[in-house]
Amino acid sequence: MRKVIILGLKLFLLAAVAGLALGLTNMVTAGAIEEQQIKAAQAARKAVLPAAAAFTEATTPEGMKDAFAGYDAGGALVGKTGTIVTKGYGGEIEITVGIDQNGAVTGVSIGGSSFAETAGLGARAKEPWFAEQFIGKASPIAIVKDGGQLDAITSATITSRAATNAVDDAVLALGSLKLPTEG
Repeated sequence: MRKVIILGLKLFLLAAVAGLALGLTNMVTAGAIEEQQIKAAQAARKAVLPAAAAFTEATTPEGMKDAFAGYDAGGALVGKTGTIVTKGYGGEIEITVGIDQNGAVTGVSIGGSSFAETAGLGARAKEPWFAEQFIGKASPIAIVKDGGQLDAITSATITSRAATNAVDDAVLALGSLKLPTEG
């Protein structure tokens, strides 16, 4: 019985030290991780709305994670960006979309920290050719299989459809987003 108690105490001590070490590591790295996530989000906004020199946070439309207004160097509104999260085949897909003043897509960034689509299939949604298909399109946006004009990823219809529907939803939400400067 004594051996069991000693073994239990050793196991408890080991678990306590490991838990303390993990907690301390999380506390030390939390700021740096958050900073990297902010930089990644800013880079995604700039990539999908390249005409913008500065971004101002806007009221987030329902169903979206965030929304920003993009302004050129002179302070004129050039478009809007927003991030939407959808469910793909392997889990959540985070998609950042940019639109111009006419509601046409200026860029799409697909991925996110929890992106887990199947390698070689759904993961191809992150490839440039897939996102480039959206540029210049306005709602309604759909894949060919659904009566649209975009090519789906071969053998990854669920991911293709989820990403395309999310981009269309984002375009609609951003298009209806009114900013104070727009009246």
